Amino acid sequence: MNDEFAPDSLPSPASPPAGDSFASRLRDLVAAPARLMDRVAVAPRWWVPGLLVLVVIAGFTWLITPISGPEQLEMMRDSKFMQMMPEDVWQEQYEQALDPDPVKRIIQAVGSGFSSWVMILLFGFILGFFARMGGGKGTMKQALGVVSWGAVIPFAIGSVVKVPLILATESMYQVTIGLAALVPGRDPSSVLGQVLMTYGDFFTWWGLVVLVIGFQRVFSMSRGAAAVAVLLPWALASAVPLGIGLMFM
Repeated sequence: MNDEFAPDSLPSPASPPAGDSFASRLRDLVAAPARLMDRVAVAPRWWVPGLLVLVVIAGFTWLITPISGPEQLEMMRDSKFMQMMPEDVWQEQYEQALDPDPVKRIIQAVGSGFSSWVMILLFGFILGFFARMGGGKGTMKQALGVVSWGAVIPFAIGSVVKVPLILATESMYQVTIGLAALVPGRDPSSVLGQVLMTYGDFFTWWGLVVLVIGFQRVFSMSRGAAAVAVLLPWALASAVPLGIGLMFM
């Protein structure tokens, strides 16, 4: 059987160029993404950025849990789901969210890190499939490498930038670096607020641009074909949690 997605189905250079290190890749991610993706084509090393995302997201979740937990409950207080919950039960959950158990807090943080990494890997397979359907010539290892390195921007860099703002404002939903910031006094639970936060985040769009560059160079695609292969699956995948969230608000 001809498995066109097998890691070894397409030839690749034998070894990465000299000076190809983790630090140099992080530098190129910001300053020279095209050069980074040329290195990813040779040596994807998709697990390296994945581990970075796991650690950063775990730390981010641990830091903001006492803020995000109560805020989520407050936002959902008038939702259809929460209206079915007795007041005393909601109050108990709210008090627990204000002072989370240390062990549960650590488990939740590590779980968030792992789930973020798994989500990135799944997205890598999806984008690799779309890229091949669009005429791209690359392996699934390379697709995982492109997506994993690009995901460092919204998941790791974005989290590092946002966490001090969240701690200072004591709000996760009021801190946004994107289109939602252009709407003063917005309601984060409103349709407009959720749409802007889902589709208007600056770090997300930065990461998407890097992914387009990556698939263009690694899979030998035109810029337009690479953009479709990246943006269409992302838009559809983002619509699912957005739709579920709007249903319960």
